[in-house]
Amino acid sequence: MEEIVRLLAQAPLLYDDGQTIQVQDFMNGLEITLQSNVRPAVSELYELAVQACRQYPDNSTYEQFQDALGLQAELWQEEVLTLAMWMDWLRQIAEGRRALPEYHFEAMLGALPDGFMIHDFYDELRYQLEQNSANDWAIQERDRLYAAMGAK
Repeated sequence: MEEIVRLLAQAPLLYDDGQTIQVQDFMNGLEITLQSNVRPAVSELYELAVQACRQYPDNSTYEQFQDALGLQAELWQEEVLTLAMWMDWLRQIAEGRRALPEYHFEAMLGALPDGFMIHDFYDELRYQLEQNSANDWAIQERDRLYAAMGAK
């Protein structure tokens, strides 16, 4: 399962926009051989990812989507996000019923390096909570981020 999820988050990084990626691109990237009874479910997962990629025709929003997928893979590894939750989020994105989370990071955190994105924000929240596990702001923002990423 880890290989399937890894590819779900990494394959879109090989494309500048979400318009040309195909299910077969995901399947070809697998370093494992899928059993025939698993192949349809994996194909369905990757089809959702392709449909979601199609929602982001320009580079900047596609980059945000790629970053969100990377964060979701991390949340899945941390057992914050289940695969079912992730698939539901992808389905909502693919159908245009959910938008990527929007933040004004500079207003929240001050001056930031170029390219600061949602995954970086999650890392910052984790750092804040490591420093002070009772930090109300970090707890609220983490919970809000979890909800925006389909967990909870």
